[in-house]
Parts: sequence; C-alpha cells; structure tokens
Amino acid sequence: MMPAGKLVSLVWRNVLRSPRHFALSAFGIVVGIASFVFFLGLSMGVKQVILGELFPLDRVEVVAPRASFLGRDYRKKLDDAVVAQIRARPGVVSVVPRMAMAFPATGQAIFEGNSINFELGGFADGIPPEMVAGDEFAALFRDWEAPEETAKLAPCGPPPEYECADPARYACEQRDSKCHHRVPVIVSPTLLELYNGQFAASHGLPVIGEFEQFVATRGGLGKMRFYIGLGDTMVAGSNITVPAHKQRHVQGMLLGISLKAMPIGMTVPLGYMERWNREFSGEEAATSYSSIVVTLKDKDDVAPFAAWLNTSLDLRIADSMGERFATAIFIVTSLFVLISFVIVSISAINIAHNFFMQVSERRREIGVLRAVGATRADIGLIILGEAALIGMVGGLLGIGLALGAGWIVDAASAAWLPAFPFKPETYFAFPPWILASGLGFSILFCVLGGFLPARRAAAEEPAQALVQQ
Repeated sequence: MMPAGKLVSLVWRNVLRSPRHFALSAFGIVVGIASFVFFLGLSMGVKQVILGELFPLDRVEVVAPRASFLGRDYRKKLDDAVVAQIRARPGVVSVVPRMAMAFPATGQAIFEGNSINFELGGFADGIPPEMVAGDEFAALFRDWEAPEETAKLAPCGPPPEYECADPARYACEQRDSKCHHRVPVIVSPTLLELYNGQFAASHGLPVIGEFEQFVATRGGLGKMRFYIGLGDTMVAGSNITVPAHKQRHVQGMLLGISLKAMPIGMTVPLGYMERWNREFSGEEAATSYSSIVVTLKDKDDVAPFAAWLNTSLDLRIADSMGERFATAIFIVTSLFVLISFVIVSISAINIAHNFFMQVSERRREIGVLRAVGATRADIGLIILGEAALIGMVGGLLGIGLALGAGWIVDAASAAWLPAFPFKPETYFAFPPWILASGLGFSILFCVLGGFLPARRAAAEEPAQALVQQ
C-alpha cells in the first residue's frame, strides 16, 4: 500500500501536470456549486426577513368564525375569558388581544402644507402597550387617559392661546380646559410603503426613509400631530351614525413605525380604544376583541393548536400569509436547487468522460506504477484523489463566486434601490451548513464521476498496460 504522503504528492503533481484537463473538469462544478450556494443563501436571507419579521410562522391570529342569522351576529365573543383560556394552554408563549374601532371616525392632518383627510372607521385598532416593549417609542406608547394619568392633568394656559407647558406632547381640550397628552399612534411598514410608493408620488410629498431622521428634520414628534374626529365619517350612507352633539375631536401623535401595528390603518394603546368603543358603540364593543395574536413556542405547534381552537373554543386561525410565503419560497428554492444539482450532475458525467480519456492516455504510466509495486487500490485512490481535488478546488471557487455575487447584489441594492420598509442590509444568509454542503456536494459528485474510470484504471494488468498501442 502506498504511503499517504506519497499518494497525496502524486495526486497533486498529476493535477498540476494537466491544467487544461483540470479546468475543463472543474468548470461545471464551479457553476453548479455557485448556483446551489447562491440560491440557497438567497432563500435563507429572504426567509429571515419575510418569515422572521413580517409573517413569523410561530405567530398566529385567532378569530371567531362568522355566524349570522336574520341580520344578527352570532359569532363567538372574544373576551378576557377566551384570552385566559388560550394563555393557559401549554406551548403558548404570549397572547395579545386586538380591539378594532367599532364606530366611524376620521383623521385630518396638515403635512408639508397639504391638507390630508382620511377615514379611520374600520382602519384603527388598539393593542396592550406591553406589546411594543423594546421599541424606541415604548415609553410614550401607553394610556395617557388612564385614571392615574388624568389626575395629573394640568390646566390649559389663559385664552386665547390656551397653551400647555409641553406643547410638543400636550394639547388643550376645551371640554375640560385641561392639557391632555396627544393620543400615541403607531403605523405599520406596510402603510408606509403604500404612502412612499403611491400617495407621496402622486401628491408631491417627500418619501419617508428612516422615520427618526425624518421626524428630527421636521422639528420633532410635536410636528407629527393630527386630529381624530371621533364619531365623524366621510362615507356617505354609513349604517352607523353618531349624532353631531356626541362627536368630538382629539389630537393624535404619530410615534413611529412598528410591525405590531395593523397593516392598513393606525394602532393606539388598548385603553383608548376600549373607552372610545364604550362611548360610541356600547359596552359590548368595549369588551370584545376583534382578534387575538398568539405566539407559540414552535411553528410545529400550529397544527395541534388550530385543532384545539376548533374543537374546544369554536375558534379558528386566520389565513396565514406566512404559510403561503413559506410554501412559495420552498417551491422556488427547490426549483433552483434542482437546477443546480442538474448542472453538477452533468459536470460529474463530464468528469467521468475526461477521466476515461485520461486513463486511456496514461495506460503506460499506470502500467509502470503497477510494475513497481502499486496495488489496484493505489491506482484507484490516485484517480479518486484527483477527482476529489478537482471537487475541493471547484467547490471553493463556486462558494467564492456565490459569496461574491451576493455581495454585488447587496451593493447594487444599497446604491440604486430607494429605501423601502423591510429593505435588508443583505438579501442573503450563508450559515456554515450551506457552505459545508456546497463543498461536500462538490467533492461527492466529483468522486462519483471518477469512480468508474478509477475502477477501469485499477483493473489494468501491468503487462497489458505496458504494451504499445
């Protein structure tokens, strides 16, 4: 048996002796492994953004099935009792109720000298303040109208200004001549995208990039205020009408952009929505949630959790965009990975063809090696070693090509694409297992391509191989 050191040295010299053969054999492997690593890294990066931030698979929204008879709504009520039942189930990490606005409302703002009017009825909800814990604006996103807060309200300044000590956050309300904190409001990146992509362009308004910088350049949060017309509506023929004497206006203040906000509309602390619903729609609306957001320990718990909801609570999970995106990403990724494997497989066939030619051209060399004591196993290991070396170098070059292509895509995105919600710093994720898989598959397919030529070379008899053709 040939010593390992000499075997490696011989393999290395043989490869360097035939650079053209080496390059032809490695080209397809480089392309195939580069495609494999590139598309797998792209899918992992996209999944981290879409399924990690936008639509986490371990977070579901519980709703009550629609049930009505003769115009009366009989759907199950989502209240604190249901929240407690869900929270008590094993495997549940957090339970967050959401309460939709159950009455008409409007919004009005002056932005960059333009008057903007919008409907809020059906486009606003409330969530517990603790849901935004950790966000930069968490300290301001709370119920400033809670009893312990209203007891601290300072009186408005003298007429005609009626100014408050902190006009950036407080505004005078004539109903009680007190300085009330503006209602804290957050909106979703989806709404911001709609504004940037459609509304801003058609109205000649500035595109909002980094929200904090945008606010700072306009004078702080005090400039992000707007009016909320509770009970008012811009929709003609609305089924719900609020008498004019009950309608009133409050001031809101946009705090920031958050994934916790409703996709299209605005979100306020839950306490505000409970009081408003009670004032304009009654006790039932103030104690019923529109949905309950549940975070599970593992995405694999979704199916049994959904079955338990249906059988035990007569509730269901709302259609999950995360599952749809996950399926789409899986299909697209599988398609590109399959194409990569086809390229690598064709390259393995090409390697086999090249090595068959090499074995034929090196018959005398193989015969000499056998004559001086090389065993059949040594000859086979030499050929397989050359194939493995081609696979290793081709795999490393393919991985480098994929990483370089990913860097170019990220650089082009940063330089040429405008800022948009969820725009990542990188579209790729290359965990070690992807790189190791790329290198491993490269070596494996090359060794498979060299297996039959290695068997043929090892089967050569020394005397037959030394015969001149």
